[in-house]
Amino acid sequence: MALGNNSGASKKFVTIVGGKWVVKVDEGTEGAVTRENKLGEIVHELQYSYVDGDIAGGRIKQGQFGSTVELELVDDGEAYNVQIPVPAIGQIGDYFMTFGKACRNIDPTKKLFLGLGFDKDRNHSFLYLKQEGQTVKSAFTKEDPNGLPPWEKKTAMGKTVWNADLQNEFLYGEIQDFFASLGSTEVPF
Repeated sequence: MALGNNSGASKKFVTIVGGKWVVKVDEGTEGAVTRENKLGEIVHELQYSYVDGDIAGGRIKQGQFGSTVELELVDDGEAYNVQIPVPAIGQIGDYFMTFGKACRNIDPTKKLFLGLGFDKDRNHSFLYLKQEGQTVKSAFTKEDPNGLPPWEKKTAMGKTVWNADLQNEFLYGEIQDFFASLGSTEVPF
């Protein structure tokens, strides 16, 4: 095992909280909001509606609170670890699905913009991707699913529910393939 200290700027971790990209900061940072996290700790964060940069790599990482897609972006000498939650079995992860459906169409040689928006009619946050001012479209549509499995109806505890597990598994593979094309890998917790 090697030990060392990095000099220069460190990587900033960017996560999604409440439909915003957030970066943890010290108490007293101008513009920061305060909230209680999952561990019951008070944290201070700056909120953003988008993050962008050149793609430097990525991976799917297993962590204490589940898995995350970690996309490494670099912009103006700053390194960002942009994290998108991977849904647990039986759950739906809209941010994850959007990224997974678009990653076939992401050009890794161009700057990537990841925006978060809010649909007032559906009371729903969403992720959108752009490169060179153009939306990165999904590689999978209803008209041309390209192998993407449909959601399934399942009965759970006497109720019929929609289940996206097969689709999530397929998109997990798409994301792994995308990161493999960048030379990145899955890392254990």
